[in-house]
Amino acid sequence: MNEKTPFGLISTIEVPHALSVKGSCWSKEGLLVANYVNSNEGATSPYELVYTIIDKEGNTTEEKETRGVLPILFLSPSKENFVSLVSTDEEVEEMFSYAVLDKSTKGFKGSKSLDGRFVGCTANHSIFYNVDIWSDKAGDVMSVLEYVDGVLVKENKVAIPFPKDNKICVRNGEIHLITEVEDGWLHRQIDVNGEEIRRRLLEFDFPFVHEALTLSFDEKSFLLCEENGEVGIVEIDADGEGMYGDLFNIGDEFFGTWQPQRVSDNANAVQFTTEFGNGWLVIKDDELVELFYNKNKKGYQNLLTKEVLSIDNNDLVLSGISPVSDGTVGIVFYPRKPRKETYNKFFVLQHEI
Repeated sequence: MNEKTPFGLISTIEVPHALSVKGSCWSKEGLLVANYVNSNEGATSPYELVYTIIDKEGNTTEEKETRGVLPILFLSPSKENFVSLVSTDEEVEEMFSYAVLDKSTKGFKGSKSLDGRFVGCTANHSIFYNVDIWSDKAGDVMSVLEYVDGVLVKENKVAIPFPKDNKICVRNGEIHLITEVEDGWLHRQIDVNGEEIRRRLLEFDFPFVHEALTLSFDEKSFLLCEENGEVGIVEIDADGEGMYGDLFNIGDEFFGTWQPQRVSDNANAVQFTTEFGNGWLVIKDDELVELFYNKNKKGYQNLLTKEVLSIDNNDLVLSGISPVSDGTVGIVFYPRKPRKETYNKFFVLQHEI
């Protein structure tokens, strides 16, 4: 079912029994969503891994995955959709990566896990980045997948030299890191082997930095901050001079944020959660363009305009945000349920920024 709204097209994808959304990603055909679908009634019934593609008109196509489970969706440098799966064909569980929509290609056997978030691509590599928040002694780890002529051929686990707890930005083929140190903020550019190319120490103090929206030595950099519900932006110029500005006070502290999704050349969307709900914001350079927040199941209100997006009963989890075209994002929601209860539908909003 599709519904045109002032916020964009909302598609409802429903199955007879139960499903579970496992991830979403841009694809050439539209938004790609990976789901577990229970084929029969009952929580213990067999499930299938199914890919659903929703195009810009809300039309859907589906394809069953038979090669494994526990999907991790990501893109190759040529913008082909890939997935890492745990094989169900072997006695010992192993992880393989495949081109999602090309079943003729041979899978690449990788490590037992791809650590962390998918953060982007260089010219020949897909990059994942992991920060161990539970250990001061465990450094950051970067998983680097290498392609030759569009074929995935190698995976490297790269230990990032300390300091740890870096925010990462992969853009224009460059990998940039930034983290707080005793004297300020350390900004580094590294290569795919973790070798340092450039560094600079930025001698200033800002509120808590959640994400690096853009990092560059030659252009402006922007960092997303939030502390005690006050959302702000840090702007750093090419000379390393920093300036902080308040954007909006939502009144509730962020519990978590997700990797920024580039909506256009200078705009990023970031989803977040708080104690009372979830939402997303869009920042273009240093300007807050929109901030949608669903607090206490009252719908997603754009706090800048007071407009309210209402879907189903508004008791929803924001699963993911992905760009689907320049200036448009696909946002996936599913109903919030107690742990032992299931849901049988999810919602996709195609929203123009």
